[in-house]
Amino acid sequence: MRESYIEIDSNRLKHNLRIIKNRLQPGTKILANLKGNAYGLGAYGIGKLLEQAGIDYFSVAYINEAVNLRQKGIQTNLLVFNPSFENFEEIVTYKLEPEVSSLTYLNTLIKFLSAHNITGFPVHIKLDTGMHRAGIMPGEINTLIQILIQNKNVTVKSVFSHLAAAEDPEEDDFTLAQIQTFERITGKMADQLNDTFFKHLLNTAGIFRFPEAQYEMVRPGLGIFGFNMITGQEKVLKPVARLITKINQIKDLKDGDTVGYNRRFKVTGNRRIGLLPLGYADGIDRRLGYGNLYVRCKNYKIPVAGTISMDTISIDLTGTPCRQGDEVIVYDNDDSIYKIARFLDTIPYEIISRLSKRLPKTVI
Repeated sequence: MRESYIEIDSNRLKHNLRIIKNRLQPGTKILANLKGNAYGLGAYGIGKLLEQAGIDYFSVAYINEAVNLRQKGIQTNLLVFNPSFENFEEIVTYKLEPEVSSLTYLNTLIKFLSAHNITGFPVHIKLDTGMHRAGIMPGEINTLIQILIQNKNVTVKSVFSHLAAAEDPEEDDFTLAQIQTFERITGKMADQLNDTFFKHLLNTAGIFRFPEAQYEMVRPGLGIFGFNMITGQEKVLKPVARLITKINQIKDLKDGDTVGYNRRFKVTGNRRIGLLPLGYADGIDRRLGYGNLYVRCKNYKIPVAGTISMDTISIDLTGTPCRQGDEVIVYDNDDSIYKIARFLDTIPYEIISRLSKRLPKTVI
């Protein structure tokens, strides 16, 4: 175990699942997103916890993420959001369920399945209801339906879309229009297809703000890990992760000394500078240097001193009882990541998703 690691609180994870489930109708499925190494928290470890909790579906962005989870023993249904044209064999071999977001991909997949005498292969149809990212456009629906009617190689497992601004009350008219478009298209598909598919549309914000559109499954995303972008409801869910390290060296510096690259921290008086075995290669943004990030040791709030390096952060321990080997909390499982996100003008998703895979994960 490295001195720096991510600690996952399983009780907080269970708490978040309870909060989400309590907002759902009985029988509504939950899809947990494990893409981006489970937003930086460790896809396999998180996946095992959620599998034990009876989660219904997992999703990842890319085939290699899905194959890795299967090879490690994850058995839960696994939706791949961005399947490539080169990985059809892996999709079949590892019993993966691909997103179909273009007619070109659908036709190519059908051709592969037909050549291998495979019928009834499960796919998930992604609709573009206004976000204009991936998804089949409303004007392509008639063609889509005809392709699906004429080919038995695929079975529509689900039809879904993604809300662009569910957390923003000022965009509610747009969100409601997305829901109406989704209703109209899925209704037409249900009328004309023999497949009985389920629908899913809501992310975390959607679960909290548009419960009438939960359908048969929801996709809470980072909500499972404790983050909610709805103003005033950030603390309903509990962040599950802490980033922990230890002081591995202390230097006593005198007036006029400088610390780190470009000599950005100039010592006044006598200062005790501690070194942490952590840096921007672990996902700590360099803009958090120069006193913009505070860590905690023995309940003392301690500023970063100077520039954050690739593998090292310097902190100013002057006036504290902290010693070499003491534990330091970099990100806590309270609101510290929200504060950091606000300073960096970003969202908590980016902060934790950038945490490096070289950081070990431990579950408590």
